[in-house]
Amino acid sequence: MRFFSKTVDLGDVCSQLKLSPKWLNKMGEPRVSPKGTPLGGVYDCSYCSVGLEPHEAEELHETLERVAVGLMQYKNVFQAIRRDGGRAEFFIGWYSTGNTGDTFDSELLKKLGELEIDLAFDVYGESAG
Repeated sequence: MRFFSKTVDLGDVCSQLKLSPKWLNKMGEPRVSPKGTPLGGVYDCSYCSVGLEPHEAEELHETLERVAVGLMQYKNVFQAIRRDGGRAEFFIGWYSTGNTGDTFDSELLKKLGELEIDLAFDVYGESAG
C-alpha cells in the first residue's frame, strides 16, 4: 500500500492505521536512496509504502477484500488524505510467465471506492525474445 500527500503527516496515518512503513519520506526533506546515499534535491511530496502480505493460498482479490474490510473503520483517514489532494493506493506488482488473471467484483470495487483507495498495477510479463 502506498500513500502520497503534500499536507498530511503520513507517519501519523501509519500510526492511526496500525501499519509499519517500509519507506517513509517527508516533503521538503533531502532525497536519499534506500541505502541512505544523498540524491540531491528534496522530496516534493510525502510518501509512505507499507507491505501487505497475502495469507497462505489467498488470491489477490481475497487479499484486497480482507484488507479493505479491515481498513473500513478508518474510512475517515483515507477520505482526509484524498480531500487534501493526496492519495492512497494498493500497489500491485503482477508477475506472469503466461496467461493469468483475477476478477475484482463490483462489491470489492465498491469498498475500494468508498475508502477512496486506488489500484496501481505494474505488470511484468514474459520477455518477448
